[in-house]
Amino acid sequence: MHISDFLKQLTNFLDAPVIFLFLCVGIFLTLFLSFPQFRYFHLFFKLLQQKNLTESAKNTLSPLQALFTAMSTSLGMGNIAGPPLAIAIGGPGALFWLLAYTFFGAITKFAEVTLAVFFREKSADGTILGGPSIYLKKIHPFLGYWYAFITIFLLAGWSSLQSRTLAEVYAKAGIPEMITGIVSAIFVFYMLLGGAKRVANFASNLVPIMCGIYFCASMIILLQNIPALIQAFHDIFAHAFTPMAAIGGFTGSTVFRAAREGIFKGVFITESGVGTAGIPHAMAQTEVAKHQGILALYSVAVDAFFCTLSGLIALVTGVWQSGRFSNALIFDAFNISFPTAGPLILIISITLFVISTALGNSFNGSKSFASFTHNRYIPAYYIFVSILIFLGAITQTPTLWAIMDLMLPLVAIPNLFGCIYLIIKYRKALLL
Repeated sequence: MHISDFLKQLTNFLDAPVIFLFLCVGIFLTLFLSFPQFRYFHLFFKLLQQKNLTESAKNTLSPLQALFTAMSTSLGMGNIAGPPLAIAIGGPGALFWLLAYTFFGAITKFAEVTLAVFFREKSADGTILGGPSIYLKKIHPFLGYWYAFITIFLLAGWSSLQSRTLAEVYAKAGIPEMITGIVSAIFVFYMLLGGAKRVANFASNLVPIMCGIYFCASMIILLQNIPALIQAFHDIFAHAFTPMAAIGGFTGSTVFRAAREGIFKGVFITESGVGTAGIPHAMAQTEVAKHQGILALYSVAVDAFFCTLSGLIALVTGVWQSGRFSNALIFDAFNISFPTAGPLILIISITLFVISTALGNSFNGSKSFASFTHNRYIPAYYIFVSILIFLGAITQTPTLWAIMDLMLPLVAIPNLFGCIYLIIKYRKALLL
């Protein structure tokens, strides 16, 4: 039995309860907090107009830098490769479940970031540490250490997934996977050595550019075939609650499989429920924890938008029916739509997305590592994650996804229960 098959069978035992938990926590927090998605809309625009949005001090990031650093990890390979992959496995209905999770999961992310800022701590050298590894210690120290230990490897693994996507895409252009892995590892290592400020400046400058390029190219593809676009929307809703029969290379899908792929990819893309977004947000120069939580809450809308674009492109071009399990499906879609310029446009876009995400994940992982070592020996973690980025470029995609799917519940389960407990206990202090 191949290792990916063994890991897949192992994760099947956790699939149903974990999917149920992710979705139910988002629904519970939405109801318990009286639909913050709608109630805080006016406050969100008010926060965007504040002058201190771009102000920071030593060892902190501005609220906007913290937001973009967090967004750099969610706005990446997941948004481009995740939806087509979910649809290829679970059918068009998977996109419905992905977007449903972004709506309810946004409140989970709001809770995680608010808790991260509220309970953040300073190390002896003034470095700010925050996120689940800190706020879970308020429940029991073991939970905090458990979260930090697992995310050291989870986030490094996510960075290796970014590297794998880049390697698959560049391989289509004739560049060996090993070369892509080496260059990616060296670049991420260099950026991480510059610390939080270098990472934040890179992310805040890169996020708007990469979003603009991908948006323009995607809209051209979708508007070229309006009938297929209309059919895509029909298929998304028609197969959200009904099974999908086999068609082309697609082997068919049950409703559970569609929900499973959509929700798991939604978690991977938005990080809602995993808690990792709280790590860079905890470094924001802000006095009101809820305000940073609100910025995080509405940042999920950007994730949902780009996931919709990628999913629709896969449906309109038909690449989801190829029967292939690859992070490069979206490359094939661009190649179909723009035989000449398409691959180049996507290579540029995906390079920006992937490097940004790998860098953000590696930075977050270093913070988990720092909570163990009291902010010492951080370069050792940079070396570790750089090695995994290289190895990710030459490892098969199914194996990487299977490992990540297995590790995800190990951090998500304690984080989700911890969020519910702390939000209920500190509701007044957090949400005034």
